Amino acid sequence: MTRTSAFMSAGVAALLAVVAVNGQAPAPFVPASAIITLPADITSLTAMGSTGMGSDHGLTPGRVAAGLADGHVAVWNGRDKSAILLKPHTARVLAVGSTADGLSVLSVDADGSLSRTLIASGGAPTTRRLDLGAAPTRAAAFSGDGSILVTGGELGEIRVFDTASGALKQQLRGHRTELQDLAIRPGSAILASASAGADLRIWDTGTGREIGYVDGDPSLFALGFSPRDGTLASGGVNRRLTLRDSATFKSVGELVLQAPKMVATLAWSPDGRFIAFGDLDDETLSKGGIQILDSASRAVVASLDTGSRPARALVFADDRGLVVGIVGRDLRAWTVVTSVVQSSGAP
Repeated sequence: MTRTSAFMSAGVAALLAVVAVNGQAPAPFVPASAIITLPADITSLTAMGSTGMGSDHGLTPGRVAAGLADGHVAVWNGRDKSAILLKPHTARVLAVGSTADGLSVLSVDADGSLSRTLIASGGAPTTRRLDLGAAPTRAAAFSGDGSILVTGGELGEIRVFDTASGALKQQLRGHRTELQDLAIRPGSAILASASAGADLRIWDTGTGREIGYVDGDPSLFALGFSPRDGTLASGGVNRRLTLRDSATFKSVGELVLQAPKMVATLAWSPDGRFIAFGDLDDETLSKGGIQILDSASRAVVASLDTGSRPARALVFADDRGLVVGIVGRDLRAWTVVTSVVQSSGAP
């Protein structure tokens, strides 16, 4: 286990300026409170559980796990000048997750290897590996409690695995083109999947049955369920962030972005009040930013400083407003302070 060198920006998050977003009232502009640079491209990101971690490993509430292209997994608490580096894989890590108690990091790589790395105080990390027998060539996602892994391939195939045994539980068939994104509703067996064929499908992973279908929607690069009520957020190339009813999956509202922006990634806050989303300039594919959206009013209430670089993934790392995102080879943390959140008018 090694620690990466890093850079910590001075001070805590503060309101330095205001910017106008999509013609709405100016939103507070929040600089990063901490930045670390990792040794390889970062491929995936997840928030970890908040209990049972040993302080001598630097793992405290608000930590995240990030998968890297060289097989490493980094664990960071969003504050320190370094991250813990684990090496559970030799191939590119496609997705990371954690067990419900936060004691183990879960990861799956492009060769179909599933790893569970136990991190506990007083001992070195230990990794157990399982061969899934079928490589997740395009997309993968863990359930919030780490019990389920869902993988997707280039031909639209979806497989559901039990992470404890590696057993294949379901094969879901319906998509005909490569998977763009997968999202599991917190606390349930409901899965949303989106493909390059502009179709959105909703599944019950327990029974393997398809329970919802939306066709002809290009807004499918990013998916996420609200932890509060199951509202499904989706975003993509049609310059819209769309909110869908948890029962019918029909649109109940949307935010329209100004050209040339598209939605590249999104994440819900733990209480379901806010959505962090990364926008991308689809003309250059090299410029972007992060906005915080009030899910009820659909107003942008904060803009996070990325140096005009796009974010590849986002998570709310805790329930106090700590947002962590991937920007290049950096993990960046922003403390969305109370005054910013209160500008939404939410209770």
